[in-house]
Amino acid sequence: MSNQSAAVNVHSLVRKIPPPETEDGSDPVPVMRRQITLLNIEVEHLRANEDEARKIKEFLVEYGEWVEQLRENRDEWQREAERRSAVMGQVPHWALLWARGRLNVSKAWRQLTAFGDSRWHTRDPMTASDSKYSQKSLGSDM
Repeated sequence: MSNQSAAVNVHSLVRKIPPPETEDGSDPVPVMRRQITLLNIEVEHLRANEDEARKIKEFLVEYGEWVEQLRENRDEWQREAERRSAVMGQVPHWALLWARGRLNVSKAWRQLTAFGDSRWHTRDPMTASDSKYSQKSLGSDM
């Protein structure tokens, strides 16, 4: 992109400079050199435009493929949701409530056992000073 803007600046600058006139007007070499330089600048400008257009085209093709893949995934998940909805429509309500209750009970049980495990693993009741099983509370005089 910076090459393109530099080429445009040079190109517009070169067009503003009038060609120097020769004394006799018979020597075409300086004029031809100037024209070749202008043509080279214009070719660089066109190449930069072509490069940018190619990159934009590649980006748009990749974006189109990505959008198509998203559509396919969306359609697949929508079909799956419709299938599951149809299956759920065939299940009686009492079975759904029963299954949900079982799920809630098992989840609560896992949370309680995890809480109890962490509580017992973090401290030893026989060595804790605030434990009701300490030596002082048992009445031994050791």
